[in-house]
Amino acid sequence: MAGQDVVDGLAVREVSVRYGGHLAVDRISLDAPKGRITGLIGPNGAGKTTTFNACTGLLRPTSGTVHLFGEDVTGSTPHHRAQKGLGRTFQRMELFDSLTVRDNVSLGREAGLAGSKPWRHILGRRSDAGVVAAAVDEAIEACGITNLIDRRPADLSTGQRRLVELARCMAGGFQVMLLDEPSSGLDKTETKRFGEILRSLVADRGVGILIVEHDMSLVMSTCDYIHVLDFGKPIFEGTAREVGTSDLVRAAYLGSEAVEESLDVNFDPAEV
Repeated sequence: MAGQDVVDGLAVREVSVRYGGHLAVDRISLDAPKGRITGLIGPNGAGKTTTFNACTGLLRPTSGTVHLFGEDVTGSTPHHRAQKGLGRTFQRMELFDSLTVRDNVSLGREAGLAGSKPWRHILGRRSDAGVVAAAVDEAIEACGITNLIDRRPADLSTGQRRLVELARCMAGGFQVMLLDEPSSGLDKTETKRFGEILRSLVADRGVGILIVEHDMSLVMSTCDYIHVLDFGKPIFEGTAREVGTSDLVRAAYLGSEAVEESLDVNFDPAEV
């Protein structure tokens, strides 16, 4: 549960976001510390992506605060937050099909090194080359895509493209990563593999992950702690076991019989 202590990662405190007369997010608090996968779920329009945008600096909350490793970054730019260790992927993948997989992943590290000085992309320091190469190799190996490095994203499956995007985020050296619908377009086998890779990243590298996801099988199998939003309001939080057995979540998540399918009727809390 989100508290008042300094969090070794991302901490959101009583954040609200209003668009004109519409309250998109209403006083949400959550922690996404290093070494944990935290889930943020809810129906379409619940305010999940808006919360992500407030976390990354793409919009400023109407009220509340965002802290990153103890620093108040509520008014900071996305660039500053990235330099502090916060990375993000988007629901719609933004890979460069004209570049190889290796080049796409390299951009994640190069952007971090360039920072607010784009000219460094062109006039990079010699010492940067070794840093980029090491980060790229590590990210590609961790995501299991070493066999794809010379191919172009346009020739890959959706699942492979998602892994390339994840590797690019990893190469940036971020300590907390926000993943927006990472299983979108994946089949069951690809989704299972993606979840295994996320767990490995947390176990091996100690990064923190905050994930917005509709695939409840991925959420239940990967998340250590889950927050549930409905119409912009936080309505429940707890472990996967607690979410999977909550009548409140089943009633409010979709408000229909489809909720059982979304929360996986075969889910066994004893296995979490």
